[in-house]
Amino acid sequence: MQTSRARLLHESLRRYLRREAWNHLDKLIDKTRDEEIAMVMTSMTEDMQRSVFARLPSETRKANVIVQMEPPFGKSVLDPLTPAEASSILAEMASDDMADIIADLSEEQQNAVLAILESDEAEEVETLMGYGEDTAGGIMVPEFIALRADNTAQEALEILRESVDVEMVYYVYVVDEPGHLVGVLSLRKLVTARPTTRVADIMEGDVIRVSVDTDQEEVAKLVGRYAFLAIPVVDDTNILVGVVTVDDIIEVIRDEATEDMLKMAGAGTDLVETKGVTNNVKVRFPWLLASCAGGLIAAAGMGIFEAALQQEVFFAFFLPLVLGVSGNVGTQAATVTVRALAVGQIAHADKSWEVVRREFLIGLILGVLYGVAIGGVAMLFAGNPNYALAIGLSVAAGMVMSNVIGTSVPMVLNKLSIDPAVATGPILTTSVDILGVFTYFGIVGLFAGWF
Repeated sequence: MQTSRARLLHESLRRYLRREAWNHLDKLIDKTRDEEIAMVMTSMTEDMQRSVFARLPSETRKANVIVQMEPPFGKSVLDPLTPAEASSILAEMASDDMADIIADLSEEQQNAVLAILESDEAEEVETLMGYGEDTAGGIMVPEFIALRADNTAQEALEILRESVDVEMVYYVYVVDEPGHLVGVLSLRKLVTARPTTRVADIMEGDVIRVSVDTDQEEVAKLVGRYAFLAIPVVDDTNILVGVVTVDDIIEVIRDEATEDMLKMAGAGTDLVETKGVTNNVKVRFPWLLASCAGGLIAAAGMGIFEAALQQEVFFAFFLPLVLGVSGNVGTQAATVTVRALAVGQIAHADKSWEVVRREFLIGLILGVLYGVAIGGVAMLFAGNPNYALAIGLSVAAGMVMSNVIGTSVPMVLNKLSIDPAVATGPILTTSVDILGVFTYFGIVGLFAGWF
């Protein structure tokens, strides 16, 4: 939700653009932070975004805005530029951001931009582009402070002062002659040490590290677990090649959470702004088809009880309520379980059974409470205690069943190495619909004397 300041900025930018009041627009941009400009540009049309971007007064500010905008904004504003213009903007970015943006450009523009960049810089970017997009190598920063174990604290501080290319210094890493990672120490520990103290005496030798191929979600878990501000990245031979910093981890957490939410809804992995209509239809169609199939099976089950329903139409009124309440409870349980699996809170069998038992009890308690309430309403309408009891029990049974399914399905899928975020939603919806119908009519049928 936009703040009042953001709304005012958004309205002012749009008004100046419509009126072509370039002087007013330039003055507003000059006194506005790049972060705020990027935020309000997100809700603008592409034409307006390009117009505001073109008025940014320097390559540095243009680079800052590109980095903070969602892809493919970089491609949309850089592809139309000449390679020289694009490379001058890209040169103002950190190498990891530069690699991400260049990877989105057209192949022709990529080659032209890389040819203009300095050889060392181009080689670094190409190396980063070679790593998987969702790996530690793909999100790391290749600039870091590396010391030798026999350096003194005074020598280390001198090295630190000369390292102007390093964007963020949270920790100082210690490597041997070939570049293998052998230790780490915080900047605070280095600054407070006596000048003659050797780095080997104050460094931590047991370094938590990740490889270039480690999935970015696993990197985020490690950073969160140990409360790191950065984590070192090594290659297959333990040579230090980069660092993943906390600002990138925050972005990873946001992206992974968004992706999981979209997967659970069967809506792909990208927000609507980043996909066309056709792609969205292709992604969503198979999962809706699965839900449709489940609904047809449930409808066929209802057909078995068609004659009985014609005699007791009263029971048909409560079926949507029972299925709706059960489905919501199952969705809640599935959401909690998928997230617990994603953050590593459910890691072994004992924990899994504990979670299932807990959700069973939660479903039972909720089922009894809602069963009594809905059964009481049914009693008012029907005036028959047997009917009211049947509907109340159906509600309780449906909620317990749905809660157990919503908890168990994600854990079973996880054991089978199937992404729970993708498959849980359709399986849960279909299961609750089919089992809910048969459970409901089975219970009310017994009390109504259908069998």
